[in-house]
Amino acid sequence: MCGYSNYQSDSEVPTTVFAATTDQVPDRDIHGVAYTFVTITAAKFFGYDSLAVDAHQVNVASVEKTLVDCADHPEYCGGIGELARGLAAADLESASITEYLLRLGNGAAIKRIVYLADLLEIDLGQRDELIDAFTSGYSKLDPTRGDEGRHVSEYRLLVNVPEDEITTVVGGRS
Repeated sequence: MCGYSNYQSDSEVPTTVFAATTDQVPDRDIHGVAYTFVTITAAKFFGYDSLAVDAHQVNVASVEKTLVDCADHPEYCGGIGELARGLAAADLESASITEYLLRLGNGAAIKRIVYLADLLEIDLGQRDELIDAFTSGYSKLDPTRGDEGRHVSEYRLLVNVPEDEITTVVGGRS
């Protein structure tokens, strides 16, 4: 989750950084940046590399795991538009994103990634394997928004964000 800002191509400094941890850690402010620690289960803590920061070792998610975390909880990455922007900008290893989505086991996250990849014409490689993992119910594309939108049976999604809003965020790509 906090890895997302590590992979952004712009130089914008986030006002809040969300960091995933398996332990409860109090939120804190460091050099004017708010750090919010999100406690996740050990089963969701994978896809990370160890990185030296000064005298400390920290785990930073791979770009694929970061995007999967954003699909799992879009509210921690700035919403579905930011997830789309990250997908469009990333040089993805499709096998890794498929592995991480299936390992995470969140049907809504899988649906969101497949929908956005199709909308943005991004080849996921193992798309059929991901579609087979769709859950039966309808999930919101953006869980931070209301129930207004259209039900798209192909993805089992309530698409509650206009397509042009998503493509505008990623620079008109589609």
